[in-house]
Amino acid sequence: MARQESFLKLKGRVGDLTFYKSGGEYLARTKGGVDGDRIKTDPRFARTRENGQEFIRAIKAGKLLRDAFREQLYLTADRCMSGRLTSIFSKIVKSDEESARGERNVMAGDVSLLSGFEFNEASNLKNLFFEDFDVSLTEGVADVTILPFNPQNIRKPDGATHAQFVSVAGFFDFNGLESSVSMAEGEPFELNQSDHPEETLTTGTVDTIEGGISVVMLGLLFWQDVNGELYKLNNGARNALRVIAVE
Repeated sequence: MARQESFLKLKGRVGDLTFYKSGGEYLARTKGGVDGDRIKTDPRFARTRENGQEFIRAIKAGKLLRDAFREQLYLTADRCMSGRLTSIFSKIVKSDEESARGERNVMAGDVSLLSGFEFNEASNLKNLFFEDFDVSLTEGVADVTILPFNPQNIRKPDGATHAQFVSVAGFFDFNGLESSVSMAEGEPFELNQSDHPEETLTTGTVDTIEGGISVVMLGLLFWQDVNGELYKLNNGARNALRVIAVE
């Protein structure tokens, strides 16, 4: 690292030199690290290549899930969700006890690690809704049954007048990168009422994928009543979405 002394302050890269600003100072440094071609071929970097191959599988699996549930995630996900999801899939890949290093993959790993994943860390379902629910998946149809509860017990964000349950189900082949998804939406209900009857959300039939994994999620969306019209609360920033079943 060296300081830039010239009256002309540079930012960017010129050849092997990188010019940048840090802590109010203009600095320069030479290109560091190991040459990419060497990493690809040198036997001493075999472990690095193996880790890289497995990490790429985790990234692709997370992207497959995000793309399949894009509509729901738009209303619920926090900024760090993508990285947190990749981290979970990395753990799943590393849990593969059958494949050789570098060949470990999601489908041979412990996919149950995905269960309980919260897509909005700042507003997760577990901390908002304390009541019981059941989930079943039969012939590609997911049923999520929410038992009777008191809506006043929901830990609602400021300004919320109504809430709504949504359920999403999908089949995934995280190795072949195939997916099939369906969802169901409940009716919005008032948060100031004292009781809510049993409610079942039934998705449409999800096309099964041979050897695939089923993932079911439950979400809680918040709304605000303004002159008889319901609006998304804070553009969905306080909504919750959780993986409740992986089979």
